[in-house]
Formats: sequence, structure tokens, C-alpha cells
Amino acid sequence: MRLFIALPLPADIVEYLGRTIEALRATGPDVRWVDPGNVHLTVRFLGETDAAVVPRLTALLDGVAAQLAPTTLTLDRMGAFPNLRRPNVFWVGLAGNTERLSKLARQVELGVRTLRFEKEKKGFKPHLTLGRVKRGRTVTETVSQIEAMRIEPREVLFDQVVLFQSDLTPQGAVYTRLHTARLGVERFGG
Repeated sequence: MRLFIALPLPADIVEYLGRTIEALRATGPDVRWVDPGNVHLTVRFLGETDAAVVPRLTALLDGVAAQLAPTTLTLDRMGAFPNLRRPNVFWVGLAGNTERLSKLARQVELGVRTLRFEKEKKGFKPHLTLGRVKRGRTVTETVSQIEAMRIEPREVLFDQVVLFQSDLTPQGAVYTRLHTARLGVERFGG
């Protein structure tokens, strides 16, 4: 099973980002745009995982989620990794008190390490991936459009963390929710 842990987005934000992606799609075919329903805030990519580990992952998420309150961030700006001069990934950033989500990411990382997952090489950078540049392509028009666009500073409520299974198909990734843990909800009696 190919798994990852992420924070899903509210429907109104998915709709807004969908309109943003459609506007950018018109700049050319050299970017694989994410299906708006699949846009999420990745906490930890786990990769190929034995199904026997899933119950321990769900218990981990329940425990971490119970300790952290829901948090609201704001859509901030658009950018690219590593940068707009040499883009590989286009994203929307999030502003506000990101420390709560960073704490969640740290706790998840510590927990998955006890389950023998390798240490995450990249630090947690809260962002929403919109598209990936196809290998070897130049996307000058897309970059110009992104530089000209302004993201509305919409509030995004993060109130759950989800264990997703990702199945790669020729039409793109299909995500299945395996477990949802609500932030701030104690599950251990009382």
C-alpha cells in the first residue's frame, strides 16, 4: 500500500483552488495539474507500507490529533519549488500560526519513526501543491501567469488529519481515506 498522512481542505477552498488551477491550465500542457479534489496539505509521505502497520498508524493519528486543537490558516501566495526561475512544483502557501501544524508534523514524524519508517529528509513546509512541471519542460508562460496572479487571502480550517492510500493510475492518483482523526477530539474515554 502506498500511504501518506495529510490534512484535507474544506469544500469551498477546493472549489477556489479548482478555479485557480483551471486558469493556470490554459497556459500550456507542460504541467501535470493536480485534480482539485486531491489538493491537500501533506504532513508525511510514507510510501510503500505493509498493511499490517495500518492499525498502528491509525492509533498514532488518533493520539496526535487528540492533543492538538483545530487551526485556521490563510491562503497566502503562489510560488514554486525550488523557485520560479527553475520550477518543478507550483504551490499555494499558507500564512498564520503555522506552529500548530508544525507541531503536528513533528509528533507524526516521531511516531512513524517508532514504527520503523525512515527519517523524513525534508523539513515540513506547509503548502498546497497545484501542479508538477513535466520533466525537461520550460513553463515560461505559466510562471508569468503565476507571478501576475494574486491569491485571495481565504481562511482555511484544518480540523482533521487523514491516513490516505494513494493508487497511481494512468489518469492520475486516486486517494482513498483509510482513517480520519479529528483534531482536539479525545478518544480515550472521558
